[in-house]
Amino acid sequence: MRWARWLAPVVALGIAGAVITLAVSSGGGAAEPQAPRAAVSAEALLQPHVALFGAAVRAELRITVDRRRVDPRTVHATARLAPFSSLGPIRIRRQASGPVTLIRIRYRLHCVAAACSRPGGQASVPLRPAVVRWGSHRLAVEWPPEAIASRLTVGDFAHPSLRYAADAPGPAYRFDPVVVGWTSIGAAAALVLALGVFVPLKVRRVDVEVEPPSSDVERALARVVDSARGSQADRRSAIGELADVLERDGFGELAPLARRIAWSSEGPSCEVASELALLVRAALEVAA
Repeated sequence: MRWARWLAPVVALGIAGAVITLAVSSGGGAAEPQAPRAAVSAEALLQPHVALFGAAVRAELRITVDRRRVDPRTVHATARLAPFSSLGPIRIRRQASGPVTLIRIRYRLHCVAAACSRPGGQASVPLRPAVVRWGSHRLAVEWPPEAIASRLTVGDFAHPSLRYAADAPGPAYRFDPVVVGWTSIGAAAALVLALGVFVPLKVRRVDVEVEPPSSDVERALARVVDSARGSQADRRSAIGELADVLERDGFGELAPLARRIAWSSEGPSCEVASELALLVRAALEVAA
């Protein structure tokens, strides 16, 4: 068969040419990665897509920049990740390959906000798009959906084993303010009496007509006397006002006592208000 003799070399040459062509084309394609069509492109990733309440979530922005058209140093990203809060510093890594730079911005987050809590189920947590800016351009990058699963079952929610009080606890004092108040009143009264022994008090003539109070302290004191016959709220208000006036008019040693009595947990009684009025009246007499 003569035709087979000359056909074999032709077939061999054809196969060799095809192999060489494939080798050249494959070798040329691996020399340099293809540049992206857009000057800047980006994608957002979240892992895992469903996390437990308070567990760590990894978020990442991947920004691809064509350096022939955009300087990677001018590319900036802003991500508002509320209601998530950060568990550590933001990590930024730049990797160059051919004409392309890949910028990877990584966040480590968790969510302990009320928006992430749905006892016995999962709470969907939508995030606002991240924004990538370069020059006068901007690119919005959508985050994938994220869900936070509750650590509580429906049974835990129906029959809670941990309880808390929503009301604030009452004030706690190292010493009972009422006891301190009475002790201070007694000490101040003893001091006034001691001063009376050494400092002669001026004897004033009592007129038939009662003169109205002539100072702010006397007016505040008159209100305390009147409040002794009123409600506890009236006594608190009157004694609190008296404390402010005493502090303003130079009776600073009596002002803290009056303020403690006014805002004590049990409230000032009629007797305490009357005793305080007598003490302040004696101090006014000494200062006159």
